[in-house]
This record gives sequence, structure tokens and C-alpha cells, in this order.
Amino acid sequence: MIEASFEQGQGRSAAVSGIYQYDTCQRMRLRGLPSPEELLKKDALLSGEEVTVQAQFAYEGDSQTEPRLAAWDEDMRAWLVDIPDAYLTRSETVRVYVEVYYGADETGERTKTMYEGVFKPISRPASFGTATDDQLEAWSQLSAEVDLVLSTASPAQQGAVSQAESAISAANVAQASADNAQEAAQETRAAEDALSAMAQALGGMTVRTQTLAAGSTATAALSGSVLTLGIPRGADGAKGETGDTGPADITLSYSDGVLTITPK
Repeated sequence: MIEASFEQGQGRSAAVSGIYQYDTCQRMRLRGLPSPEELLKKDALLSGEEVTVQAQFAYEGDSQTEPRLAAWDEDMRAWLVDIPDAYLTRSETVRVYVEVYYGADETGERTKTMYEGVFKPISRPASFGTATDDQLEAWSQLSAEVDLVLSTASPAQQGAVSQAESAISAANVAQASADNAQEAAQETRAAEDALSAMAQALGGMTVRTQTLAAGSTATAALSGSVLTLGIPRGADGAKGETGDTGPADITLSYSDGVLTITPK
């Protein structure tokens, strides 16, 4: 907590100390200022019963300020306000104007600057990863120079830059396509290996059949290089001249990996 003491006898100003450059999220405690009730009594021309206090920050010589709303803490009997981080990045004099906003009537809200504080952050090296003002200014200048070069480049130069960007984009697309093609080739090789292994197994395969009961479901079982087919027999019918019933009359042939079943 940064202390700003507006003690009686010191007028309307306060000197603030103990602030270091590159500090962040700091709060200022404004001691010795009137409470909201006391501020209301200080102006006989009040047009309302509301009072608001702002602390407005500005570097020495700036024409604009950055305001922060102050809050009254009854236990501390002081106003509390956040210090903008932007005013802690440079070791330069910062002025804090304490402005009071009174309630409004038909003529509008009334304001009055009543107090002023001054502080200057103590200079110190920047912490790791913190961009200094000199670095930010150098980067800004470099960006401006690049923009200037691009704005004054001839059409041929601009075309060359465009072609280079297109080439980079095309290279990225080609790389992605190459990656996809490589994956597809690997999948194709795996499928070919599987088919080759299957062809080798079928090349020395022996096919056998077995008769199943009528109405059964056909089966197929592979054990080693032996393929056994279960074939349901035909449905029982009336006795013929010979009085025989039996399985369906078929022939089997196997050639070049194709099994052919032919009824007689």
C-alpha cells in the first residue's frame, strides 16, 4: 500500500514516496482527506446528496489524465485508489489530482479539484521479460520503417513479395500432401502384404466337405491349410424307385484361389 498523507498544515498537496519503477497492481491510500459526509458540508451550493471522488493521474507536462475511482474505507478513515500500471513504468514525475464529483441537478454534475499529490517512481532495472520504454520505442520505429518500405515499394517488388508468400504457402501444402501420400503408401503396402500372405496360404490349401443334417446352416472352418465346408443335405422326400435319400449331389473344384461348388 502506497501512502499519501494530506495532513493539516500542509495545504492541499502531498508528497508520495516508496514507489518503485516497474511495480504493478499498486494501491494508494489517501490519508487526511475529508470523508464523504465532510465533503458534502464543504460546499454550500450542493445540488444533491451524492459525492464521488476520483484520482486522476498524469505525467508532468501531459495534457490528459487517466482517472481511477477512489473508495472510502471507514475503518481506515482514508480513500483508496488503484495506481495505473502505465504510470509505474517510467521514473518520471506523476501528478495525482483528487477531484470531487457532487450530485447533479438540471444544470449538470458539478466537479471540483480539491487536492493534489506528486510522486516519482524510484528508478531500477527492468525485471526479466519486461519490455522497457526504449525497447517499445525501438520496436515501434522498426515497424514504422517496415511499413514505409512496403508503402514505397515498386509494383515489381510488391509482386516479388507476393510470389514469395505464395511459394511458402504452396510449399506448406506440398509438405502436407507428401505426408498424406506417405501414409497412403504405407497403408497400401500393408494391404498388399496381407493379400500376399493370404495367397500363399490358399496356394497349398486342401478343401474338404462334410454332410450336415437337413435344414442346418452351412459352415466353413479353416484349420492350418485345411478348409472344411459343412453342407446341409437335401430335405427328405418321398421314396423314389430306389427308396434312397441322401445329401445334395455336388462337385467341388478349387483353382487359383477360387472354390467352385456345382450341383450335379
